[in-house]
Amino acid sequence: MLEVHGVSRLLSSFHDIIPDFVFSGVFFSDTFLNSHPEQAKAFLRGLVKSFVFIREHGAEARGFIPKYTGVQRDVAMVCAIRNFSVTGREPNGFIDHQRDLMVKFGSLSKSVTLDSVIDYSYLPQ
Repeated sequence: MLEVHGVSRLLSSFHDIIPDFVFSGVFFSDTFLNSHPEQAKAFLRGLVKSFVFIREHGAEARGFIPKYTGVQRDVAMVCAIRNFSVTGREPNGFIDHQRDLMVKFGSLSKSVTLDSVIDYSYLPQ
């Protein structure tokens, strides 16, 4: 955004430094999942549909950014939009790589398995 406004110049993007970094996720508590499994599934179906829409209609998807975020349209039209998986699933290698970086740089004291945290069973098939 700073580059669009002429106050800086992009030398390298975060993606250039750490390709395929997973910036966010969706989390539900066990209590919510046990009480409202169909609502969780419906939400995730809608989320996956939005990933497909973004991939197939990039310019139109960017057009929604100003309406919902307050970002100026000219900035929204050039800002990075992550290439979301149309299945809603992150390849294990992406997540494992991030975990390994967290160990390397001290955010985690040791490598851990994420099998108990990541559950794709609520996603559409």
